[in-house]
Amino acid sequence: MNNPSIFENPCPICKKKEATLLCDYVTEYHSQSIIFVNGPYAAFKAANEGPRLDTCDLPMCEECAKHITDGVDFCPHHYKLHQQVQLPDKLRKYQNRQKQQQRKEMYGTQS
Repeated sequence: MNNPSIFENPCPICKKKEATLLCDYVTEYHSQSIIFVNGPYAAFKAANEGPRLDTCDLPMCEECAKHITDGVDFCPHHYKLHQQVQLPDKLRKYQNRQKQQQRKEMYGTQS
């Protein structure tokens, strides 16, 4: 027998199971925005602390979600994009060389 609660929040990917997770892929960064709060300064400060970003938030079930790390899950669409972010091996050595140089300039170390 089907669980009727599945139809209250179905997974839009498989449409068979209940969506219990949201996609955590970052879609927008809002580094220059300020959130105004009607209240004490502490509330204003709390609202403007930390990273300000938007995530996909597509609901999905456990089986359709792509688990990246603890507490981070991507929908199949954004998982494909995440896979493309990785540089090919032939370019990675140049990236590592640049990062090593930046660390040396910033911290005076090679590591």
